[in-house]
Amino acid sequence: MKNKKKGFSLLEIIVVLGVLGLLLPSVFGIVYIIMQQQLRIHRLSQTKQQGDLVLNYMKESISRNAVGVGSALGSPQCVNSASTYSNASGEFNFTLDNSATPDMFSFEENAGELVFTQKTYDTMLLDYTTDDISLNDSATVVVSNFVIECQRRSADLVNVNFFPVVGFEYDATFVDTTPTAQEGVVSLHYQTKVKLRRTPN
Repeated sequence: MKNKKKGFSLLEIIVVLGVLGLLLPSVFGIVYIIMQQQLRIHRLSQTKQQGDLVLNYMKESISRNAVGVGSALGSPQCVNSASTYSNASGEFNFTLDNSATPDMFSFEENAGELVFTQKTYDTMLLDYTTDDISLNDSATVVVSNFVIECQRRSADLVNVNFFPVVGFEYDATFVDTTPTAQEGVVSLHYQTKVKLRRTPN
């Protein structure tokens, strides 16, 4: 009686390898697509988190603290009917009072960072001292195309004095240094308006 050898024949091994050769690229392709989607979701989440933080900080700071808009030395802007002023016109500051040298704060784009600057007038130095805070982590999300402007509507017989409206917009873009960075670029555009309602004490 002959002993039957257990095992796979060469033909069976070749067939299995052929099937694996056909299936594996499809499986790896599906896994790659899932990983790319997860990476894009992560980038989108990071971008939205920092973009929303900047937006909310600006809205809260302006609506709670600003009494007006001023130029570099605090001279009032957007005070006349139908007037406008923007950061393209010069330094854009929010004033905290109506004195001749008001304390101020501003927002400015600088090398991918949106910087909040608090400006306090020092009567001893007869000049402003500044304190800067970066609102975003430019290593992961950069802010670009920052535009801010104020606008005061024309007065009419019913509404003699309108409060100025401040509008601002910017782009928040995820920073990716990998070789395939362009494949998953995530950029969100933010735009909103805030009405200045606070009056000085």
